[in-house]
Amino acid sequence: MGSYIIQAWRLLQLRVEHHPPYWMAGLVATALYLNFFTHHFIGDYRWYLAAAALGLYARAQVVFRPHRVDRRMPLSLALVLIGFFIWLAENIGTFFGLWAYPHQLGAWAAVHVTKWSAWSLLVLMSFTIVTNLKHIKATVHVPA
Repeated sequence: MGSYIIQAWRLLQLRVEHHPPYWMAGLVATALYLNFFTHHFIGDYRWYLAAAALGLYARAQVVFRPHRVDRRMPLSLALVLIGFFIWLAENIGTFFGLWAYPHQLGAWAAVHVTKWSAWSLLVLMSFTIVTNLKHIKATVHVPA
């Protein structure tokens, strides 16, 4: 996921406007990451964390250049769309038998729609890591 984001950043000349404070983005991403593991034991807080992320990134815009002209999109919309297309690809892959989930062993069934939110949140976590690393790289000077 991270390599996809880095390549998209480079090829589409991405930049983010109105990015929230990096420490806050890191905190939300860390909480999401922990929730992926702890939801088996203490409850699933995905929707609360997603709401916090939506609030945090409400003003954030991603600016990209697919072909000579800058385009912009709300960052939250970009994350949801990327999650949707991954979920769609997951359904196509399972339909053609590339892999199967336990509920698909008898006959094919769609991948549950909650996986869409999981993919979107995974994209957010990966995006946060890449963005924070790019921020650190831009602010740290290493003498030659």
